[in-house]
Amino acid sequence: MKSATIVVGILMVPLLAGCAAKHQKPAAKVCQSEMRLDSKPQPLGSSEALSAEFNTAGSGQQAISLGEVTRAAGWSDDWDTLIEASSAMDDDWLNKIAQTPPGTCWKGLPPRIGSDPASFGYYVFLKDRQVVQSVMWDTGYKPLGFHSDERLTHETMLNPKGGGLRTY
Repeated sequence: MKSATIVVGILMVPLLAGCAAKHQKPAAKVCQSEMRLDSKPQPLGSSEALSAEFNTAGSGQQAISLGEVTRAAGWSDDWDTLIEASSAMDDDWLNKIAQTPPGTCWKGLPPRIGSDPASFGYYVFLKDRQVVQSVMWDTGYKPLGFHSDERLTHETMLNPKGGGLRTY
């Protein structure tokens, strides 16, 4: 009887260890640096003015460069890249597109709920791989359309389509 108890005890140890391992919390994510998207500073210019200019240019007939649109909105040229950020993207993807270092965490993205698309996201203006200003868009109206893996610059040509601007 004593040896049966020992055998059962030996067999139970791995099972109990397995159960304990299943309930451990995942390791906390370590961020080397952070990019905040939901802050409100507007050092380049008014986000509202830029959205209005997207509308104006989107209702036109001619292709226009992104730099022309931002200047028409009264914005400074103190940015070099524009990317899009939404809940469909994780930190690794955004770091790849923005060419920011691995370990950079992107804060302020809308939460992803199952397979539902994001209700909002950001046009993120960068300079030297740092966020300068972000402009929120929502699913009600997304005035600037471009592929999620694109990096836009001052020279990127935008085409009026359906009341908005598109790179395609």
